[in-house]
Amino acid sequence: MTKRATRTIALIAIIVIAVGFVLFQSDILKSKKPEPPTEEQASAPPAGARPAIPVEAVRVDPEALRDIITVNGSTIPNEEVSISSEVPGKVTKILFQEGKLVNKGDLLLQLDDEELLAERERLVVQRNLNEKIAERLEALYEKEGVSLQEYEIAVAEVEKVKAELSLIDAQLEKRVVRAPFSGRLGLRMVSEGSYLSPGTPIVSLISINPIKLEFNIPEKYSHLAGQGTKVTFRLDGSTRDYTATVIAKEPKVDPETRTLRLRAIAPNPDGSILPGAFANVTVNLREFGQAIMVPTQALVPELNTQNIYVYRNGKAEEIEVETGLRRESLIQITNGLSPGDTVITTGLLQIRPGADVTISKLN
Repeated sequence: MTKRATRTIALIAIIVIAVGFVLFQSDILKSKKPEPPTEEQASAPPAGARPAIPVEAVRVDPEALRDIITVNGSTIPNEEVSISSEVPGKVTKILFQEGKLVNKGDLLLQLDDEELLAERERLVVQRNLNEKIAERLEALYEKEGVSLQEYEIAVAEVEKVKAELSLIDAQLEKRVVRAPFSGRLGLRMVSEGSYLSPGTPIVSLISINPIKLEFNIPEKYSHLAGQGTKVTFRLDGSTRDYTATVIAKEPKVDPETRTLRLRAIAPNPDGSILPGAFANVTVNLREFGQAIMVPTQALVPELNTQNIYVYRNGKAEEIEVETGLRRESLIQITNGLSPGDTVITTGLLQIRPGADVTISKLN
């Protein structure tokens, strides 16, 4: 090939490369040319501005709140006694029926009193005789027929027999067993003809209207419950609620269980509450008429403080609060919030004091 042909081919190659480079640069410039902004981009906030954080919130409204605890207890009779005889003797009459109601003073049992009755008759005759002798000596003494000493001895004999009669009457009264108070009798434990020693149980007697309730509360609540505290209780296996009032409490805390025993009393006119029954007791410790409650998830614990975020003028404001009673999903705020405040409950990890927020749901 000649030199001229070689130069011609080289020139053509240079031209082709130049044209390709020009076209390549044109495509790059076209791809880098900015496109016109969209409507959304045109309305976006300027660079550096953060969008408002969507959160949920609740409005604070005061409500009634009761501070209560639930403990176990048991019912006991208002009065209970095992009736027995003070003196020994044979049972001659049983004057009661098992399980029946009796009134105070009703006769329940009679012991053998024949010897005492015979002795009383003898003393009555002796008293009558001594009174007649004393009357005669009195008349003679007025006429100076007997000395004062003889007359005084006759009068003393009359008083002596009267005292012996009073003793016999007291012994006869102890031969009769009476109901010490009104109530219901239990099961009879003696029969006619039985010989009773002093203190031998005859029958039990209980009074269950009203009925008493005993229960223990933890030591830390001992200063909140006392005479006049209202409680409600429900018996095992029943859906009926009963109301009782505390009438007394032990003067000290049990050192083993660290609990305080209280006793309450409840009306029981229909006898539906039996002594010895298990009871689930709800103790009303305190009542708050205007309590501020917020969801527990709204609380932000800090070092030695408890904080809450509230929504004000489109921003999140952090407030230090004091807490009180806690429920399953709510907690009482005793200081820091006011009725009508809007408390933020979600997005607490994203927001900071002064951050822009928007409420997506208000409860």
